[in-house]
Amino acid sequence: MTTAKRLAFLPLLGYVPSVPFLSRPFCSGNPSLNDDVETVFRIISSSTSSKNLVQSLKSSGVFLSNDLIDKVLKRVRFSHGNPLQALEFFNYTGYRRGFYHTAFSLDTMLYILGRNRVFDKIWELLIEMRQKDRSLISPRTVMVVLGRIAKVCSVRQTVESFRKFKKLVPEFDTGCFNALLRTLCQEKSMVDARNVYHSLKHQFRPNLQTFNILLSGWKSTEEAKEFFEEMREMGVKPDIVSYNCLVDVYCKGREVDSAYKVVEKMRDEDITPDVITYTSLIGGLGLIGQPDKARDVLKEMKEYGCYPDVAAYNAAIRNYCIAKRLGEAYKLMDDMVKKGLTPNATTYNLFFRVSSGRMICQVPGICTGG
Repeated sequence: MTTAKRLAFLPLLGYVPSVPFLSRPFCSGNPSLNDDVETVFRIISSSTSSKNLVQSLKSSGVFLSNDLIDKVLKRVRFSHGNPLQALEFFNYTGYRRGFYHTAFSLDTMLYILGRNRVFDKIWELLIEMRQKDRSLISPRTVMVVLGRIAKVCSVRQTVESFRKFKKLVPEFDTGCFNALLRTLCQEKSMVDARNVYHSLKHQFRPNLQTFNILLSGWKSTEEAKEFFEEMREMGVKPDIVSYNCLVDVYCKGREVDSAYKVVEKMRDEDITPDVITYTSLIGGLGLIGQPDKARDVLKEMKEYGCYPDVAAYNAAIRNYCIAKRLGEAYKLMDDMVKKGLTPNATTYNLFFRVSSGRMICQVPGICTGG
């Protein structure tokens, strides 16, 4: 359903915003550079050989700057261009005397190769870059490569690939270890990431980022609490992200009282709860059937100098929608718009879901049945 239809449908639910919705500004880029990017992209896409590619680039008269190469490779990436032709372009521009690629270009080229499963070329390119400019191979590079490998390979194979970086990166340190863990969280599972953490943690020095990566996504409050304690035992001081993860797991587990105790501990340690903290509390209160108290959190957070965003309002609106108290939900949405916040797809869907069996089918062009 389009945004226009959503907006047209809201009055039928009884909601009319008291102030108009805000529009987003549009930004345009450099037309001249964009033309050059398009020219080079067409050359890469149409070239039939390495010799043809080089001749076409030379005759184009386009200056192959770092900025242009970054944008061309980005264009190739998002257009799903030919990976081997892109590699020919990357190699040609990199072989010029005195020229060095940017880290962005390297990582984008590796992503293109990885997406197309040309893994042998990835390792060849990394070995070559190690000899020319090793500083370009960073923890982000590790994550880019492992992310593509993890999509099609096992956890064991991903860890084996991670070990190869020991001879490639300037420092095979905790930053690389964190890249592996983040990759496993995104491409495999939190369980896989935590198992790998426990098997490799003695080879690295886990830091705050390590624990914050692994604290997200816990479902068991007991396990999350134990992991939090391990963090403290290792001398790593939790920050706002760490505490927010703990608050979130308590709220999702309907242990809201425990979540509030964590918030008090945060304040005792001079860590100010942020909008993410309060949004978790709002969601938790909704799960235990206290939508009014959750709404009060919106006021409470303002008193502490923290102002609710769209996600916080959505959480409070969701609570009233679940309780079938649409009048209160509409008031919150109106308040949200008055504050200059623009409702998003999630906001609209909350109303559509709760009303789907009662009102949506009366609206021509929106419902296909009824």
